[in-house]
Amino acid sequence: MQHEVGDRHAGEQEHRQHQDARPPPRLRGPPSAGHGPHIGGRRRPAKRFPAQRSPGTADEADMTRRLPAVATMVVLLLLTACGTAPSPSRGGVGYPTGQPSVTLDFWYMPYGGPIQDRAVLQEAEKFHEAHPNITINPVRIEWSEALTRLSTATTSGEGPDVTVMGTTWVGGFSALGALRPYTESEVAAVGGPDVFAAASWSASHQLGSAEITALPWLTDVRALFYRKDVLKQAGVDPATAFTDWPAFEKTLKKIKDSHGTVWPLAIGNENNFGIIHNVAPFIWGSGGDLLNGTGDHSLLAEPPAVDGVAYYQRLVGLYDDPKAMKLTSSDVPEAFANGIGAITIDNSQSVGDYLSEPNRPGLRNGWGTAPMPAGKTGRFGFLGGSGLAILKSAQHPDAAFEWVKYLTSEESQRRYGVTSGLWPSRTAAIKGTRLETDPAYAAFREMIPAGKMYPSIPAWIVVESIIAKDLADLWQSDGALTRPQIQAILTKASADIDTALKDPSQTGIK
Repeated sequence: MQHEVGDRHAGEQEHRQHQDARPPPRLRGPPSAGHGPHIGGRRRPAKRFPAQRSPGTADEADMTRRLPAVATMVVLLLLTACGTAPSPSRGGVGYPTGQPSVTLDFWYMPYGGPIQDRAVLQEAEKFHEAHPNITINPVRIEWSEALTRLSTATTSGEGPDVTVMGTTWVGGFSALGALRPYTESEVAAVGGPDVFAAASWSASHQLGSAEITALPWLTDVRALFYRKDVLKQAGVDPATAFTDWPAFEKTLKKIKDSHGTVWPLAIGNENNFGIIHNVAPFIWGSGGDLLNGTGDHSLLAEPPAVDGVAYYQRLVGLYDDPKAMKLTSSDVPEAFANGIGAITIDNSQSVGDYLSEPNRPGLRNGWGTAPMPAGKTGRFGFLGGSGLAILKSAQHPDAAFEWVKYLTSEESQRRYGVTSGLWPSRTAAIKGTRLETDPAYAAFREMIPAGKMYPSIPAWIVVESIIAKDLADLWQSDGALTRPQIQAILTKASADIDTALKDPSQTGIK
């Protein structure tokens, strides 16, 4: 089912109705599995954490790594804030308010620019109102540095109490014994597995282990974005354009045959980790998978996986805009808004961006969103994101859990999702927000239960690196490749993956 955003005037009206609640366009981080959490994005200069809490303003200079001014400001604000009544921990876990005062270092990685920094600060303030004996020191770490810095922190014992953890990193850091497992009582205190999306919970622990090492926090969920004017010119009804694979391919062909000025697709094909996030739903939709159930053998060369890759490669080879082909997937949202391509795949963060800038060339005549098309075995979508982990070397683990419990609560998740534009992993947190009511987000709500995450194995960072390297030739073709050509590429990739999986020390974490 498609979900449309109105034409230019309707889009402007929608923007005016929501502009108080909607965050400004965000700065995105790298979407690499080995170097980030799978929330794609455009490249812009990094922005500094705002030195003052002036709504809607931010300093444009480079941000310091430790943000000492921010930590000081947080303490001053919190000490002068009108606090609400403290709430002691429930269930005998956490850090009661009668305990000595402590300060927690919290490492977070930027999914957005100043808007996320303000969201983190807001949550730190509200948390301190309820827990006056715990002060949060937020430390912004760039995704490009995070893997190395976390690795150093876990080996040296000098790191944060709580850290954001990309979903594909959980298996590796868990295998290294770097993360403090959450107890059964702590898991129960946050509501248990059922309050989170099932796919998100699959990344809370290493595959095959019962130890929960990262509680779900934010979710990268993806769907189709399309231009209404281009579909109309091609005589395509959005209601039936994206229902399944045959309908999707027929839609792309009609757009190309209409001889308009806009190519059917905008898919970035520069060799980066983000490409697999677009391919995986088609592998799953054909009945295939990337690895077997125990995560120790590649299935990429099996017929169902070849079917899914062949379908996707044909679409890219025949219908992708040549300008988009030269872009990384993180650059595509900006290109789509500027008029490149009639259809693209992106995550929910772009909804807020597009609604706040309705007069961009690719948006001014109306756009909409739709769930990913259903394949032979059903509808599937990629889910990524991040969790919250307590390092085994944390100085204040009980207080750290109080902070994690707060960030994963329905109230905090709801507020943080609306403020930052990021999708909460707690399913009930969207209730009463624009994520539940705005038609432009409907496709993403439909994709959450259809989403899958990659297996949380120690070697996933290595596996994804191999996929990015070995499958590069698939995306550089000027047309559709033959099945034998695709089979040969996937057979080599599978062999390389299996070799990597034989070495249990392969984590990609140095």
